[in-house]
Amino acid sequence: MNFASIIICHYGQVNEGEGSRSEMLRRCFDSLVKNTDYPVEVIVMDNGGNPDDSDYLLEMSRKGVINTYVRYKNNRHFAFAWNQGARLASGDYLVFTCNDLEFHPGWLSKTIEGLEKYPDRKLIATPFISPDKDRPNFNKEVLSDGYRINSMAGSNCMIMTPKIFKELGEIPHHRVGGSLWHRRMVRRGYQVIVPPVDLVSHLAFRKGIDWKRTVDIKNILLNGEEIKYNYEIRGKKYYDGKQRDAGCPIG
Repeated sequence: MNFASIIICHYGQVNEGEGSRSEMLRRCFDSLVKNTDYPVEVIVMDNGGNPDDSDYLLEMSRKGVINTYVRYKNNRHFAFAWNQGARLASGDYLVFTCNDLEFHPGWLSKTIEGLEKYPDRKLIATPFISPDKDRPNFNKEVLSDGYRINSMAGSNCMIMTPKIFKELGEIPHHRVGGSLWHRRMVRRGYQVIVPPVDLVSHLAFRKGIDWKRTVDIKNILLNGEEIKYNYEIRGKKYYDGKQRDAGCPIG
């Protein structure tokens, strides 16, 4: 029987308050346990941060909900975590996701069903389309069974075979690495298939969380080098005094 490797990246800051990543993490796992109806292994890549979250994830490991748990002392970027998780995975499908999603009943089986219905098409899958309706190619094609084809959907939850991930390459270390990976995917002739109804809620968008909130200078690793990261005024991003467009401290 096929099974999927769910790779979850987590990073939660200390004292984020109500509506935090820590709160969303628990909602994510509550819904994952309740609503996943497909054989899975769960791999969690913990980018450090709030120690209470790490204690929670360790407890979920002891209960057998998490099969593989890796914690880094410092935030090493969500792309690094996903790529490392893929190396640890042994499933027939890879599910790349984050700590701010709430899964609906049947989310995984119905999404994978879409992939298996169209084996002759070059597809990856996602259980939902981003709430950002301004994305290009939104609902580009609706198939006869209601499944939707989109070129740039669901970078927060991507499902594919290990073979396709190897072909398309690792997630770029960039603050919008998922979107950049999607562009690479499109250039190579792939599209995204989405179930007839969205089967995941993106809590960070629905609750109005600003994932680009101002943060203090933090040490993170990007492309193997430790750098200083800070959001300056007006949202400009600076590394060692120079403005660059790379990296994000929120997992």
